[in-house]
Amino acid sequence: MKFKIFIAFVIFVLAANLVYAAKTIVISGHPEYPPVMWHEGDNIIGVGPEIVKMAFVDLGITVDSKFKGSWSQVQDSIKSNDIDIVAGIYMTEHNKTFMDYSIPYMKDPVVIFVAKGKTFPYKNWDDLIGKKGTTTIGDSFGKEFDKFIAAKLTISRFIKAGDNFNKILSGEADYFISALYSGLIEAERLGVSDSVEYLPTYATSEMFYISISKDSKFIRYLPQLNEQIEKLIKDGTVDKLIDEKMKYYMEGIKGKR
Repeated sequence: MKFKIFIAFVIFVLAANLVYAAKTIVISGHPEYPPVMWHEGDNIIGVGPEIVKMAFVDLGITVDSKFKGSWSQVQDSIKSNDIDIVAGIYMTEHNKTFMDYSIPYMKDPVVIFVAKGKTFPYKNWDDLIGKKGTTTIGDSFGKEFDKFIAAKLTISRFIKAGDNFNKILSGEADYFISALYSGLIEAERLGVSDSVEYLPTYATSEMFYISISKDSKFIRYLPQLNEQIEKLIKDGTVDKLIDEKMKYYMEGIKGKR
């Protein structure tokens, strides 16, 4: 009798686990791209994961946001169907061969940082011609801007963001081209956030999307995901999340000083 009860219990547990697995969507993202996504312990947190959770909660689906290693490893994970969703990604033709995209949920702006009080009129890329610029080795800002930089601008490149900030603060460079959020975070980390500012007109910007593996059983929910994203953008939730996650990450930096 006890053996039968034990077998029944094992069957119940297995069945419960199968039901949970069927209703759990596994997501991941870039390990170091705050406020959009970053890893904290074994989890990926940030704006992207929060949007995914909000979008799927009404469908009765649990979201398991896992740290999967480097950005390259995350992309390999969705190719192998080890995860269902990437919580934040640019759209490329290559990626569209193995994943489908949501509508965009936030911009990833590229801006022109300058030393505090040393702004200059800036409406388009031509306004940078004749000035000394700097940026980080390996950074790319989209095909068209990269082409313009190579052909028209005087740009020095350095390995670390700190070197770029030092150049504009010393007057050796007039401006520093950087992604907005990572630039603000690095300025805070380096303790120079009060000494720099950025010009209000974006140099360019990419869009962040949520992507779902074409092989995922959850891909059928893409229309509902898009509806939820549109709602979260319109009611201001996405903007609030960006502010909240930036503040949270910045506080972490201050706590480490």
